[in-house]
Amino acid sequence: MFLMNEQTIGLTIRKIRLKAGLTLAALAKESDLTKSTLSKIENGQVSTPISTLMRVAKALDVPLADFFYEEKREPQYILTKQGKGRIVQQDGTKLGYAYEGLALEKKDKIAEPFILTINPGDPPGDFHHEGQEFIYMLSGVMEFTIGADVLKLMEGDSLYFDSAILHKTQNIGNVPARFICVFIQKSGRQRSRKDIS
Repeated sequence: MFLMNEQTIGLTIRKIRLKAGLTLAALAKESDLTKSTLSKIENGQVSTPISTLMRVAKALDVPLADFFYEEKREPQYILTKQGKGRIVQQDGTKLGYAYEGLALEKKDKIAEPFILTINPGDPPGDFHHEGQEFIYMLSGVMEFTIGADVLKLMEGDSLYFDSAILHKTQNIGNVPARFICVFIQKSGRQRSRKDIS
């Protein structure tokens, strides 16, 4: 990553604004700037004080640093070596579940794969969220409830379902239940990770 010039900073601000779905006028109002001033900033026509950029960053709800550094080039693929996924916080973590992200660096995905571990004694979890979900059991035994149906999943079993339906997970064995869990977005748009259960 390297420091950007005024024009590149402006282009970055415009890109973030458009991604947020804000008009120039809306962001100008939220930043307490005139539309003309914000337009000049986005076009790299002015040297903008940090205090002004801080107001714009706050209005866009992004760190100020996002304006000064070039985004990493989108990777063509993500290779995650065994045991090297990134542990992330999800709704299930409050129950003790461990989510190991397998492709977090890839943006704008239609699917988000994890290895999920539920230990013996972890409480059952109730979830529902947009999209669809695919599960492939790696080890252990899990009771999985979808709506009114109660299923027993064992090593090698797989399950694909509409995740908007209330579903429940519970380890019913005496070893950790480990499974690949892929969250799939119907719309193809990247969803906020906080929406993933």
